[in-house]
Amino acid sequence: MWLRRILLIAVLGLAVCCAYAAEQPAPPQPPATPQTTNTPTATPPATTADAPKQPEMSPQDKRDAEIGKSASEEIERKLKVIPDSPDLPRIIAIVQRIEPVTEKPNQIYHIKVVDDPDINAFSLPGGYLYFTKGLLSAVESDDELAAVAGHEMTHICKSHSRRLMSRDERYQMILGSIVLASILSNSEGVNPGAVAAVGGLVAQDALNHYGREAELEADHEAVLYLKATGQYNPVAVLTVVEGLARLESEQGNPELGVLKTHPYGRERVEAVTQELQELGIPIDRRRVTKSLRADAIAVTKGGKEIGELRLNGRTVFQPAVAVGGTSPIARAQQSADLFEKLLLDNLDLIEISTAAQDHSVQVLARGQVLFTITPEDAQFHQTEVAALRDTAMEAIRLGFSEERLRRAY
Repeated sequence: MWLRRILLIAVLGLAVCCAYAAEQPAPPQPPATPQTTNTPTATPPATTADAPKQPEMSPQDKRDAEIGKSASEEIERKLKVIPDSPDLPRIIAIVQRIEPVTEKPNQIYHIKVVDDPDINAFSLPGGYLYFTKGLLSAVESDDELAAVAGHEMTHICKSHSRRLMSRDERYQMILGSIVLASILSNSEGVNPGAVAAVGGLVAQDALNHYGREAELEADHEAVLYLKATGQYNPVAVLTVVEGLARLESEQGNPELGVLKTHPYGRERVEAVTQELQELGIPIDRRRVTKSLRADAIAVTKGGKEIGELRLNGRTVFQPAVAVGGTSPIARAQQSADLFEKLLLDNLDLIEISTAAQDHSVQVLARGQVLFTITPEDAQFHQTEVAALRDTAMEAIRLGFSEERLRRAY
């Protein structure tokens, strides 16, 4: 349940419902490449007598599937669904890669994309995973989307809904102790009306939260899931919960939104940070976010095509002349390549400096020359070398300052 603009807010206003596995069990696949289909859940795929059979569902899995289906129907009476979201293949691929390393590698997942500008995700028993369009626009990498998916898959694999049902007095008040016990023990012959009532309560819980213990456990397992895949950086779990903590600090204690769904932001940040450190995973946030990126483009000025070095879209320096046979555009690209490499290696602002060389100025990062501002560059721009240096350093400073603000909570 999560995320940020860099983050999170909450859900309600859906669009898309496309299962990567149908309501009826599909033939099993090897764990590394689980079965996936975009067939809507209402139309199960055909099977043949000779086709390999899906492992038989346990009584608990069957009951969870009943409850999840009822809860999903309750939610989708209120929320609009889009069966052909272009984001579905991306989410399906991520879930497929995580699924084999979970406690339930044969779990069938029903993936639904929600047409809501708010940023959130939530899950239901039986493998129902919901992602808002706002969340899909907000995540800055597949790693962050995998962090969200892993968190929600944990709720399903660890039966967090059942844990809440067993201790929340609302369930006993509405169902009675005998009926609730029958549902939790997976007894046969439970009245469908009772299952529907449970589904309604589960839907409310999914949109709110499964409790502090469950949220912390889901973060913990998401780190382990991403690490186990070998394809997603577990640091993304940290950047996601940091985004949440920041939103909490900005919004205070709002009545609605993901803040209600995901409380304990600061505690979650501390727990994930500690886990990453204990696992020896370097906390390189820039590898999973777009918080600070360098690139180069060609621009035209005074009728001449020159280069431009940018930091998060902000102009840092425009090489205007060739130096040593290297064109202005190539100069900008070389600078961007080195800058990006150092940023991904956690370059800090204090490691950037300037040095005079003859009549030029070099901008250095960890002792390496990022770029050189020549008198010819200054002449083209009709200014002084020192002025171009100051402009470049200010653009760099603003970029790093903006990154720090995004991480402030």
